[in-house]
Amino acid sequence: MKRRIYIAALLTIALLASTAAEAQLRSAYFMNGSTQRYELNPALSPNRGYFALPVVGDSYANIETNFLSAENFFFPNGEGNGVVTYMHKSVTAEQFLNRLPDMNNMELGLNSNILSIGNYFSGGFWSLGLRLRSETNIDIPKDFFALTKTLSKGSYNISNMGIETSNFVETSLGYTFPVQDVFTLGFRAKVLLGLANISAKIDRLDIEIGEESYRADLAGTFESNIAGYNFQDMTGEVTMEKFVNHLTDINNFDPSLIRSVGVAFDAGIEWTFRDEQIRLSAAINDLGFNAWNAQNSFCATVDNVTFAFNGYDFENNEVKVENPENIVLRTTSETTEGRRALHSSLVVGLEYNLLNDLVGLGALWNKKFYDNRTWNSIGASITLRPTPSLSLSASYSVVNSVGVAGAAINLHSSLVNIFVGADYFTFKYGTANGGATPIPLSQNSVNLAFGVTIPLKAKMF
Repeated sequence: MKRRIYIAALLTIALLASTAAEAQLRSAYFMNGSTQRYELNPALSPNRGYFALPVVGDSYANIETNFLSAENFFFPNGEGNGVVTYMHKSVTAEQFLNRLPDMNNMELGLNSNILSIGNYFSGGFWSLGLRLRSETNIDIPKDFFALTKTLSKGSYNISNMGIETSNFVETSLGYTFPVQDVFTLGFRAKVLLGLANISAKIDRLDIEIGEESYRADLAGTFESNIAGYNFQDMTGEVTMEKFVNHLTDINNFDPSLIRSVGVAFDAGIEWTFRDEQIRLSAAINDLGFNAWNAQNSFCATVDNVTFAFNGYDFENNEVKVENPENIVLRTTSETTEGRRALHSSLVVGLEYNLLNDLVGLGALWNKKFYDNRTWNSIGASITLRPTPSLSLSASYSVVNSVGVAGAAINLHSSLVNIFVGADYFTFKYGTANGGATPIPLSQNSVNLAFGVTIPLKAKMF
């Protein structure tokens, strides 16, 4: 039974990670009572210690893209009122494609609390956490969207399309402490237990569109690291059916083969001036890697897989298609054993407080590093603290050249700590359903952070 539960959970995470939604909420960075700011910078411990329950306690989800906005795919109807999709004949291919970058990226992530606690004692703030993390990255070249728009007769060549999903459990130990009443230093060490890492990349996709048939031929690479499964005997030519059956057969799962262990570190600093009226802070997060064992790894290539649509056979009342009887994975001499670096991030913040901390004005720069690109955000915020147990925040950021607003609210009394916030709101809206439904036009990302925690000791420094 335990094996069945593990396998079901593992496959759900690996295959459905894209339905979930890693950076933490930027709008919470200057909210002293929030535990979210502590995830962004381990030097910024919250006003009180906390005990967080599974799922409801301090979780974060996001979808970050550089292209998926309504105004990129919907256009004013050139033949009348309302809007049409980019597929409409009134929208030219040039109009549509000029709005897209050469490479369209999407990140979907989940950072969910399983169990965590943090509290003040012995002159510092200590934390212990157990979290589930999932991150999926998708790359779609512009040529793919050109194909979907034109669908005209001819040949199309698409390359470098891919998807990768990484899923692991993170255990962390953090310590934050003051230095001479001016500096606060924070460190967090993490041990990572890998669950599944799957990568599929289309190196070549040749498409031929004729008058009566459509044909596609593809080649690519497939890599996987699945904890608890031994792929050492799967060599040579392996069918996709055999690979899937290997994963779904519970007899092939062995808990003793869960050997993927990685490490990562977070480090942060806060420097205060003029009796803490001015606060300068910086942190680097997820500096480390996840390591996979060779037994849990499978690497293969796919060559000349052909699909074809040859029209409709009216005489026999059937669609004429050609599908490969089975997709064959040819294992390579390469191995996916070894280290896979995490996507580390850097954050720098500056806050000016006035009216005895009733109002805080902040500026924040956040940068995240990927294998072949970076993600940038710079913005300003205002934080209101009308009572000692209530904080409100509003922010405006430019994220990869797109302006968005954010907001958060945090109730942090001695009885309960409740937090909710989001970083992506746009000021540019259109309407649908005859003007009854507002539609965000320029917003191409969305996130949500929430948490209900039980407060512990008040801050000691």
